[in-house]
Amino acid sequence: MRVLFALAGLLFIPFFVQAQARPMLAVTPLNDQVYVHTTYGIYGKTPFPSNGLIIKTTDGVVLVDTGWDTDTNTDNTRQLLQWVSNNLHQPVRLCIVTHAHEDRVGGISELRKAGIRVISTPLTARKSVALGFQAPDGILPNDTTFSIGQEPIRCFFPGEGHTNDNIVVWLPNQQILYGGCLIKSVAAFGMGNLADANLNQWAGSIQTLMKQFGGARIVVPGHQDWGDSKSMEHTLQLLAKHAAAKK
Repeated sequence: MRVLFALAGLLFIPFFVQAQARPMLAVTPLNDQVYVHTTYGIYGKTPFPSNGLIIKTTDGVVLVDTGWDTDTNTDNTRQLLQWVSNNLHQPVRLCIVTHAHEDRVGGISELRKAGIRVISTPLTARKSVALGFQAPDGILPNDTTFSIGQEPIRCFFPGEGHTNDNIVVWLPNQQILYGGCLIKSVAAFGMGNLADANLNQWAGSIQTLMKQFGGARIVVPGHQDWGDSKSMEHTLQLLAKHAAAKK
């Protein structure tokens, strides 16, 4: 009986491991041209969601950020490319990565295998290599706008905050701001990963965003739920609470 119980326990282990695995890719439309892709990494020993954008244009698809992957496992970005192929039936022309953390750059190698160009700032390119990831093409200045398929895309560095290289992406035709990890979701109760943060400049960077994009219809943070520009005000409140707690 003890042997049977032990075997039953061993048979149960794979099921338990599978139950703890990261959830699969989720894609949510914001309108008929822009989608949020959500993949999961492990943060604090539990799966945690990470957002990026899929932008459909008349000349192919633009991604903002890869899936949350590691240098040895790019399944999330592979799923993302498969979703685009199956559902949008267009090639991915470009990926913009918004800073050098694995939830943004972890899938670059998978994109490169597919022949997709990946771009960011020179600083993000250098930091990606230092962290052991493939580097994006470091061609973006601190503020630039270009168009793909008649869809203008603005990449903007508002200042340091979550990292010293965090940029945001603004879609003026859609009035959608992708704030990445510089902006905290209204669902967030804390500041999250501060390992590379500049807490002295973060609030000023958010205020710059509010001046530039305060009228955004939709603001997508790097993690958790998205909504309107209230998430920028919420980020300032979280920063103030964090500073007060440190005194």
